[in-house]
Amino acid sequence: MIVETSQNKATLKGLEDTLLSELSKETDIPLVDNVPLIDVLNDAKTKSVEIGQALEEAAVTNENIEQNRSLYSEVAWRGSILFFSITGLSNISNMYEYSLNSYMNVFMNGLS
Repeated sequence: MIVETSQNKATLKGLEDTLLSELSKETDIPLVDNVPLIDVLNDAKTKSVEIGQALEEAAVTNENIEQNRSLYSEVAWRGSILFFSITGLSNISNMYEYSLNSYMNVFMNGLS
């Protein structure tokens, strides 16, 4: 999603540059009769609408991801406290060495 967003922004920048270069060319043809310029304008309009929709979808998706991520922050906080508490117990005494199985039992009991 991040790569696609940056590619879309780069494409928009390229379209702007192309459009500006076409507009800056000096020709004897009036702007309304300049077929290459009209083609560039139509192409830029079509692509910019598509990219705009893709950027809006990416913003909505990013917002959903952020909301879902925030739901897990409390669980992550408690899980980190539990992990480092159990890990630190072995520094107090060797009798506090736990296996992964024991840690998982304590963790699952903490969740319920």
